[in-house]
Amino acid sequence: MILDVILKVLIALAIGALIGIERERKQSDKQEFAGIRTFTIIALFGILSAYLSQFYNNFIILAFLGLIFIVGLSYYRSTLQDDDIGITTEVVAMVTFILGALCFTEEGLFIAPIIAIIITALLAYKSYLHHFIQHVSEKELINTLKFLIIAFVILPLLPNETFGPLGVFNPYQIWLIVVFISAISYVGYVAIKVIGPEKGLSLTGLIGGLVSSTAVTTAMAARVKETEVLIRIAVFATVLSSSMMFFRVLFEVLIINTSLTPLLIVPMLSMGVTGIILAFLVLKKSENKNVDAKIKLSNPFSLKPALIFGLLFIGILFLTKFADIYFGNAGLYVTSLISGLADVDAITISMALLAKDTISYDIAVNAITLAAISNTLVKFIIALFFGTRQFGKIIGIIFAVIIAVGLLSIFII
Repeated sequence: MILDVILKVLIALAIGALIGIERERKQSDKQEFAGIRTFTIIALFGILSAYLSQFYNNFIILAFLGLIFIVGLSYYRSTLQDDDIGITTEVVAMVTFILGALCFTEEGLFIAPIIAIIITALLAYKSYLHHFIQHVSEKELINTLKFLIIAFVILPLLPNETFGPLGVFNPYQIWLIVVFISAISYVGYVAIKVIGPEKGLSLTGLIGGLVSSTAVTTAMAARVKETEVLIRIAVFATVLSSSMMFFRVLFEVLIINTSLTPLLIVPMLSMGVTGIILAFLVLKKSENKNVDAKIKLSNPFSLKPALIFGLLFIGILFLTKFADIYFGNAGLYVTSLISGLADVDAITISMALLAKDTISYDIAVNAITLAAISNTLVKFIIALFFGTRQFGKIIGIIFAVIIAVGLLSIFII
């Protein structure tokens, strides 16, 4: 019992110290409301108030009102002295009290540290967040709001049961997949917005692979067409973004069908790691390692691409089921190769779902690998026809090695 209480107090103190360190680090020469000591005491005050509320009813409410009064006085004085109307530190102080109080409960003991880390991250990345906001257009904001409404308001209302021929049309499941894929793309999209593509093609290639490796390939081909001086760094960005696709596929399967992941690790990791190694070998010979890149990436939370992906996913899910019933494994492989030409995510999710109750894991792994290989071939064609001949040749050699590794891994497993 005593050890449990000590653990709770230590976690509360750690939360207060974590937030306090970040606040004190951001302080200027002027006297601020609170630093590491004050925030640590506030968190301790929170857990102590929660403890005393067991013996004195409403003590925690009175304690919190007292904290609000003190914080309010401090804020009033700071606005008189500096005309500073920022209230972030004051609000965080009140949240720290609540987090400290949460540490006294069993559930809160796990939730409070997570919230504290999120808050600290939001405070620490203030400049990056402001940079992101400044570069968000009104259209991007409206598209994002529309999608969030549909995802979190409409999704729960959709029926979670199968309809139609072959029993593959499940409105809730299909839209959930659309939200999931869009969320992955949005992570990369936001990262590029926050960091900025001007940080270099290498970074753009890494993050751009989470959004669209095809878009990165197209942009790199265009850049090389403008000036061949950038050919090696453009090859690096293209190969790196294409390699990220394999890790993205692995992550999607991990979420959709965890038990399929161990078998898929071999081909996806082998192709992904091979691509990264070859990309860095190319980068090592490049003298231009930090040039700007303007890649047009559509907002993944825009309704149009989301709906298009949804329709594509339904079509591929139907085709794979149809091919499995009437043409067997050969039909699935052909469907995977053709589907991979357009989109690797849809066929990956379809195979992961079918592997749960319809097809064997080996067939699903082979089909997903073939789709990834097919998608890699498409990017080679883009590099060849939209870039220079030399650019296409280098990309072709590297992709040939990656594809050979992928095909070899299929026979191994």
